[in-house]
Amino acid sequence: MRLLKIFALVSGMLALMVGAASAQILFEDDFESGEVDKQDKWVGAGSWKAVENAEGEAVLGDFVLDISGGEEGLGIEDFPEDYDYYAHVRSMNGLTGFIFHGQDNNNIYMHQISVTGSSHTPNNTRWHRKVGGAYAAEPEPFQDGVDREQQVWYRAMFEVRGFDFKLYMGDVDAGPDELELVGEWTDSQESFTSGKIGFRMSGAKYAQYDNILVTVPGYDFAVDAGGKLAVTWGGIKGKL
Repeated sequence: MRLLKIFALVSGMLALMVGAASAQILFEDDFESGEVDKQDKWVGAGSWKAVENAEGEAVLGDFVLDISGGEEGLGIEDFPEDYDYYAHVRSMNGLTGFIFHGQDNNNIYMHQISVTGSSHTPNNTRWHRKVGGAYAAEPEPFQDGVDREQQVWYRAMFEVRGFDFKLYMGDVDAGPDELELVGEWTDSQESFTSGKIGFRMSGAKYAQYDNILVTVPGYDFAVDAGGKLAVTWGGIKGKL
């Protein structure tokens, strides 16, 4: 009887830990179904599709999100003011576009990461807001001095805190504590407080994304000394 009580207690504690971890992971998508989930996760745009991962990167799965043109595409779910947003990203020809606090396609924050070969903002973050259908870019893009290449996978993390944004980046297999600060920006106009995530590829712009993960601010993936966490870095790092 005592063993049964202990087992029940341990099971209950594990269930609580799993529930707590799940509550801290707000969204995830690795596209391993081979399709873009337009029922529960994404509205997207017409150009969005899941394609086979041709690069064979160990941290990526069998499929990635492929976007060529199509302008803005949003998710279905609204997110709060504050969260951390992880993604793998590969620019095929110079620029990528991440959307935050999207109200609709005409009212969003859209922040670009540009790489070598971009025609106008190489190797930096360009911060944008789109209000009433009109884009405005910050006049002074942040230059972090790191050369990033086309057709190379990187890991990115946007720290979103209301009107304040920070971008961290690293190699494709970098852990959360290995990502380096690229740039930061505050929207002095305080345009949008919450909304949807998404991506924007304009004209001939082409990029791929994978392992989208949105967590509460500062979510800790580390394994504690006793190895008791239900969700550990070892079990979730493939999604980062």
